[in-house]
Amino acid sequence: MSKDSPEHPQPKAFDLLASLAAFAQREGIALNDRTLIDRFMADARPRLETALSDATLIHGSRTERLFEATVVTLGRYRMLKTEDIGRVHGAAKARAPDFRVVLDDGEQWLVEVKNVRRSKPFKQCTSMSAAYLNSLQSYADMVGTPLKLAIFWSLWNIWTVISPERFRRPDGGLRVTMQDAVMANEFGRLGEVIIMTRPPLRLVLDADRKMPRTLSPEGLAEFMIGAARMYSGDMELTDPRDRRLAQVLFLFGDWTVDEPIARMDGGEIAGVEFVAQPEEPSDQGFDGIGWASRIFSRYYAAQTLDGDQVIQLHGEAVPEWFAPLGNWDFKNSRLPLWLGRVEPNGEATKAEPDAD
Repeated sequence: MSKDSPEHPQPKAFDLLASLAAFAQREGIALNDRTLIDRFMADARPRLETALSDATLIHGSRTERLFEATVVTLGRYRMLKTEDIGRVHGAAKARAPDFRVVLDDGEQWLVEVKNVRRSKPFKQCTSMSAAYLNSLQSYADMVGTPLKLAIFWSLWNIWTVISPERFRRPDGGLRVTMQDAVMANEFGRLGEVIIMTRPPLRLVLDADRKMPRTLSPEGLAEFMIGAARMYSGDMELTDPRDRRLAQVLFLFGDWTVDEPIARMDGGEIAGVEFVAQPEEPSDQGFDGIGWASRIFSRYYAAQTLDGDQVIQLHGEAVPEWFAPLGNWDFKNSRLPLWLGRVEPNGEATKAEPDAD
């Protein structure tokens, strides 16, 4: 079936046409001029090359798409849309924030997304000029919607959503450290939770007994995988929802995965076992395995990053991961689960001086 069949019509190129029309107007070229497309492509090529070499632009654009996919994955919203599309006309100069989100209770936020990465792990902070912040606030005031800043502290894979007025400086600008942003974090309104479970989590890969199963002289297991089983401790997880969440936590959570353990059947390989557990387990019977957004950010990075190079801006959201946490069957699930709510500290926070 072709992509432009009646069942799957080809999307109309509204954005591309708008860019072409803007170029035509700027250059004084008629839309029906047969040279228009070639001249547009010649003009676009160096601009695209410059954009692709602009690391700040590329990482910032990826972070915007990451925020969008994270909100969709957390699943606690009525509507999410890109806000900063198109021109803004008004009596005062204003800048449209990146997104508009309608929360479960009907409240709306305007959200400006910011990517922060400082080289020193414990010196994470960011600032915003008074002019930039005022332009965002002017837009928010004109449409009567609260402004929030979604900051991605990329060195730590941590998202925080804050109200900028808590961190205003006397000059009208803003400065906030990661520590203070975590204390003021409002992302819980969009479904952010700290996920805790009982260690360890175990992934067992069984060998296909119909295929050769050997252990090489170097100790390398050579076999074909016949089945995969997930365990919480010694309890096998058979419910599809339990298995899916356990696999997500195992692959992208904070716990360390040990070296594989060979499972033998006489002189042949029966399979291998991987064990994930916290580096320093607590004595309370359960341990945190990660913030939901942090877990998803690792998954998104696997789709969009190669080392420190951005290879895609868009990754896939997976709302089936964390949206079910809102009505999780804690009583009957075989995966022990505790959820920690992320709520802001109600105390006022003062903006720090502009110094590292």
